[in-house]
Amino acid sequence: MINKNLVLILFFLVCTESLFSEYPFKPVSPYPSEYKQFWFLYQSEKRLGEEEQIFRPFFSTYKETKSNYRYDTFLFPIYYSEKTDYWRVWSFLFFVTGTETYHDDLGWDEDTLSPFLIWGKGETARESYFGFFPLFGRLRGKASYSELNFTLFPLYSNWKYKNYNAHGILWPLIMWGGSEVRNDLRILPFYSHKIHKGKYERYSILWPFIQWGSNNEDKREPFTYKMFWPLYLAKDSEFGNMKARAFLWFPIFGSLFSYGYDKRTHEKDLNILFFFFQYGQNDDEDYRKLILFPFYGYYRFAYKETRFFTPFYFRLSTDSYHIKSSETYFIPFWWRTNRTYVQWGREENYYKLWPLFRWHEDREGNLTWNLLSLFPIKSELVERIWDPVWSIIEYQKLSNGEKRLSFLMRLYTQRWNEEELHIHVPLLVEYSSTPEKTSYQFLYGLFGLEKNKDKTTVQIFWWIRL
Repeated sequence: MINKNLVLILFFLVCTESLFSEYPFKPVSPYPSEYKQFWFLYQSEKRLGEEEQIFRPFFSTYKETKSNYRYDTFLFPIYYSEKTDYWRVWSFLFFVTGTETYHDDLGWDEDTLSPFLIWGKGETARESYFGFFPLFGRLRGKASYSELNFTLFPLYSNWKYKNYNAHGILWPLIMWGGSEVRNDLRILPFYSHKIHKGKYERYSILWPFIQWGSNNEDKREPFTYKMFWPLYLAKDSEFGNMKARAFLWFPIFGSLFSYGYDKRTHEKDLNILFFFFQYGQNDDEDYRKLILFPFYGYYRFAYKETRFFTPFYFRLSTDSYHIKSSETYFIPFWWRTNRTYVQWGREENYYKLWPLFRWHEDREGNLTWNLLSLFPIKSELVERIWDPVWSIIEYQKLSNGEKRLSFLMRLYTQRWNEEELHIHVPLLVEYSSTPEKTSYQFLYGLFGLEKNKDKTTVQIFWWIRL
């Protein structure tokens, strides 16, 4: 049976964005802004302690001076980076990634991971490593191991964790390793054993067909298992409180028929016709599951709940001390998210009718909506960079009291608050009215007129002022 915790975690990672973000990637402070714009191609904004520039769609940068935080993108999502004085992170297509961390006693250490080239460095040679997969390589402090080594992988590999040292030849076929408490040997498909004294013993012959062993030997009630794959799987606890059986089981698809129970946690599970019918409950962990695939599904674990009608319509909810959220997805056309940040007393609302309309009211009180939003899922950063390229209408109501309205890919834009009005028509007209002055500029300053309380100034050929 698939681990229910893992399934829930993976689903939320795929279908939702991060619930909390320590740093913003756009100006959010309530202070007045100094704003410039040229069509949809360029915009810059400065507020007290914040600065942003976007050369759309190629490059964007955001700086926040209080923590010296910076966020940069290049044709996002192709490349992005973020950094402070103490750490740096960057990613290329989320495929090649790099991290750097500053330690007061040791200075900077650096790690770069990609499908082929791998390297990292620290203050000492012991903390440095390099590799070119699959030819050769050494990694330190990755994948929960203190050291990983390979040469012509999978021909030879070696990994270490504390006192544990293991070797592999033609991984995963041949492997051996051990420590004072562990003893592992694998010669697939003929024989394998994994023994950790006082914790578990696992054996196989002609893997995956015959497997048996025991787990949780250090717990209150250990259990044993045996498998004659794919016909029969059985799991039993030492005192009979837990029992599970599966018949005709296959990875991913599940079993033709399976059932199980645990008297201590009041857990019950039943699967029929592989993944088409699934039922489960556990009172101790507040776990409930009922799936009639592909028509209906319900899954609850602790404070998180998922429900679907057909594989295209999903509803997710979270009810915890920190956040209460409700999300609805009708893939790919409709996305709705409502989140209440309990500790801050703030709300965030998001709606997308793809590809026509997007509405977003964030927890800082900024409201944005636009017609035409072609990216099919929710991603505020992608939308911020790309949506103005094809938007018919854009509207923003910002936390600093300013409002912005644009038409036809920003061929016309106006910004205003209670005291000011600014109008932008690229290459033709720039109009600005503030309590101090009123100004007109044509052809980006080729001709202009400026009025204040004392005088009127005429501008000709950018530099001549009369």
